[in-house]
Order: sequence, then structure tokens, then C-alpha cells
Amino acid sequence: MTIGDGVGTVVRELGACARALGEESTPRETIRTASGLGLRHVEFASPFVISPALDPTAFRALADYGRSLGVRLSCALGMVSAGHAERTTRFREAGRGDLVAGLSKALRAIGELDTDYVQIVVGTLDDRYDASVGWPEQLDATAQLYRNLAPVLTDLSLKLAVKTHEEITSHEILALVDAVGSDHLAVALDPVNLPVRGEDPELATARLAPHVGRIHYDDAWITFTGRGLARRLCPGGQGDIDWGAIFRILDGAGSRAPVLVDLHRGEFEMPVCDERWLLQNSDVSLRELSILSSRARPDRPPVTATAPRLQAALSELATMTRGTAA
Repeated sequence: MTIGDGVGTVVRELGACARALGEESTPRETIRTASGLGLRHVEFASPFVISPALDPTAFRALADYGRSLGVRLSCALGMVSAGHAERTTRFREAGRGDLVAGLSKALRAIGELDTDYVQIVVGTLDDRYDASVGWPEQLDATAQLYRNLAPVLTDLSLKLAVKTHEEITSHEILALVDAVGSDHLAVALDPVNLPVRGEDPELATARLAPHVGRIHYDDAWITFTGRGLARRLCPGGQGDIDWGAIFRILDGAGSRAPVLVDLHRGEFEMPVCDERWLLQNSDVSLRELSILSSRARPDRPPVTATAPRLQAALSELATMTRGTAA
């Protein structure tokens, strides 16, 4: 799609994460749904959704089917936590006990989709406060894991795109990019998650913009609670994420990343009135907390139903669109 006057001018594909198009749908059904909505891109959440055996021919056939309907495909690796082996069992099994071998096998299969970025999530919010394994140690182990994947990423001309998820700050993602190298690591920008880390979406986007390879679209209200602030999910265009400003920042950085509708589920609080929380989150700045607080409104319930949020997201993005890019 082409972002409209006053918002931006960069041509971007408009697509969706597969989950937003139907939880129980098969990959081919998801592609047909996307095509029917005029979307040009679908991102699947896991390679095992496409082929439990990571069979490259299954990925190649699905990519051919997508192309026949004008839909480009990509696939995330999901949550790959270096410090939590229980989350990587299937990859280890695929690699006969070797995580790097299993992930490499998955990446080679994903490469058959003719994609350029593979989204990946570092962990969960609980990981950040895990007393048994310090968060800095988890990030160091994650960086080493990503470095171990460098040869296969180079061979396939792929980059891992680390999602701005609720557990990780923009500063920590930039440190990962520095540690692994921008030849192999990029960013999947998901602005609706940034307030969970006490970050202003626009300032964080400006920090990350040179590395953004994917853009995830959703919206949320910022509200006041008894403990501080909270993120409450809502239909696109009704919340506090200024997408016009975000697109202008990305345009200025030369990013041509596609936009994927990504309907979130989690509701998170930011207990900014708790001194202990502030000490545990040293990246939080007074400036960004002030910006978030200035946008906050009295607490209100989230809107989590998928259908109205998908319709609102597509409608809101259409107001920023002057056509669709092939």
C-alpha cells in the first residue's frame, strides 16, 4: 500500500499475521482469506504450522499457492528462548538434540517461501523477572544463539527480526543488534508493546527505525490504574498509538517494511508508582513516562474480540492508503 498525504509516501505491502485471519484455518484457507480481503502478505506464527516435519517441499508448494493468489508469505520462528529449553523442544527434536541444527533446518525450510526476514520473539514478561536466570544472562545467551545461526542466515540471505515484545526494551534490542550484527539481525516493530516497557512508541520507533524489517499494526488505550499505567487493547484508530507519526518516522529512515495486522491478546500493567518496578527497569526514562502519562485516560475495559478489531484495523489502514503495491 502507499501511505497517504500527510502520513507518508513510502510504498508498503499490507498483510496480516495468520492468527488474525482465523485461529482454526489451514494455511491455504488463511491465504484465501487474505486474498479475499485484498491483503498481499501473510506471516505464519511457526514453521510447524506449515509442515510438522519441516519439509521444504511443503513450504515451496505453499509459496507457489500464495503467489497464485497474489499473496507473499513469511514465517516466524516463534518464541526461541536460549534460557528456556522447554520452549525449543520441537526444534531440538528436528536437530536430533541440537538446537542450532534444528533451527537451521527450520530456517532452510522457511527460505523456500522466498522471504527476507524471519520474526523471532526472545521470551515472556515473566522471563524478565525470573529469579533463577538473570535477564542480562538470558540476553547474552540469546545473542550467542543468534550468532551461532549466522552461517545459515548468510547462506539463505535471511535476517532474524526481533519483535518488540512485552519483555524487551528497544535499547536491549539495539544491544542485541550490535552484539550479533545488523547483517543478521533486524527489528520487527510492534509499537503496541512498547508502552508495556514504559517506552513512548514514537521515540522508540525513532531509535529502532534504521533496523526495522517488519511492522506490526494494532492499537491500544493507555489508562490509569491504582498501580500506575496499563495497556488496554482496542480497535485500530481508537487508541493512543499515533500511526501517522510512526509511518513518518519510518519513511524518514528509508524503511520499506511491510505492515502486518497483528491482533494481540495480553493485557499488561506498568506499575510506575512502584519504586521496585522502576529499579528493575532502568531503561525507563522520566521523559517517556511523562509522555505516556499525558496520553492516559481513566481505566476502561479492553476490546479483545477479533472480528471488530480486524475490520477496524483494515479500515484505519485504508485511510492511510492510496492504492496497493504489488
